Amino acid sequence: MLSNRARARVLVGAVAIGLGGVCVASCGGNDSKRVLPPSGDAGAGGDTEVGGGGKSSSAGGPVGTNEAGQNSGGSAPVGGDDGGFGGTIGSFGGAPSEAAGEAGVGGQVAATCSDVQSRITITFADANPERVASLQWSDSAAATTPSVTGQGGPAHCTDSQEWFGQSYGAPEGTLSYPVVGGNLATLTRCGTDATITSAAQDCTQVAQLPVTTQYHFYGGAKASEMRITRTFGFDANTPVYSGTHGLRPYVPRVSLNVLGTVLYPNQANTAVTTTPALSCPGDCFTATGTTWNGTWFADIDTTTGLALIVLRDPSMTSAVDLTINYDSYSNANLASFVLLQPAAGWKAPVTEVEYLCFADLASWPQTARDAAQLPAGCGP
Repeated sequence: MLSNRARARVLVGAVAIGLGGVCVASCGGNDSKRVLPPSGDAGAGGDTEVGGGGKSSSAGGPVGTNEAGQNSGGSAPVGGDDGGFGGTIGSFGGAPSEAAGEAGVGGQVAATCSDVQSRITITFADANPERVASLQWSDSAAATTPSVTGQGGPAHCTDSQEWFGQSYGAPEGTLSYPVVGGNLATLTRCGTDATITSAAQDCTQVAQLPVTTQYHFYGGAKASEMRITRTFGFDANTPVYSGTHGLRPYVPRVSLNVLGTVLYPNQANTAVTTTPALSCPGDCFTATGTTWNGTWFADIDTTTGLALIVLRDPSMTSAVDLTINYDSYSNANLASFVLLQPAAGWKAPVTEVEYLCFADLASWPQTARDAAQLPAGCGP
């Protein structure tokens, strides 16, 4: 649980975007009008909702439909807001609209481009898109899971105190706080990537550490996976944080009711240990060594077999621990990697690359789990 920080106490509903099947005409800038939305519903200035096979509309007229894979053009919103990033990106509704439509004012004409049919549906908050408001998966039976994200606690401007996607010190209550409630950032979409860039100040006009987070989505055999690359703008003036064991670079905070148990492999990658998150009301650290090989862990539902695997990219060489932790504010399991703080502190930018992979017992059988063998399509 994060320690309280003095912030405005106004909690508002998030305006969010969905990202799954992606089609972008051009890249650069925080201009959502460059996105060609194939499906889903989006009202003017309202929330965008993720879905497949639906219609996309906004103030100014229809955008074009994608019902049962139909490809038709249409006119993009003219004037005013784009209804939450120009409509929804649907994940499972067939091929995107390919005929170019008329651009809205200040926008561009949508160009024909290919679609990546990710099985992951993600929703980012508006003012602070670092906050993942919802994360769902189309499982092996093509059923959409409930959102696995956990969040809760006191309000920090437009955020709750605890949520999926944060980054802060370990153990709890120690610095730093690079990605927390009340942060402000912008989101730019380009092809199969979503890039989030921190603002200079948070919602209380306090300077923020520069942070950039990029999500990359896949299709085909890797459609159940997304890659997260996060860079922290540490420099020569970054202090040594007193009492800090390390930094949680990315906290995949999941609902305790959905993914309440943590599974991790031994050093030989031949067997696993399972730990209920509820057994760790504070940080339970496991160092890289005989018990854990430092490469991956998984949050699992021991009843249904649903799993969210968190895997470090093999190029990552900085020392890490695993922490398992239960948070009562969000009723969540916040197991994560912890980057160990160097003796002299972090004196240059640090980049962490991790993969989040969904699986069930059909794609990742129990025998493979017990043998610490990851499912196909999970990893680089």
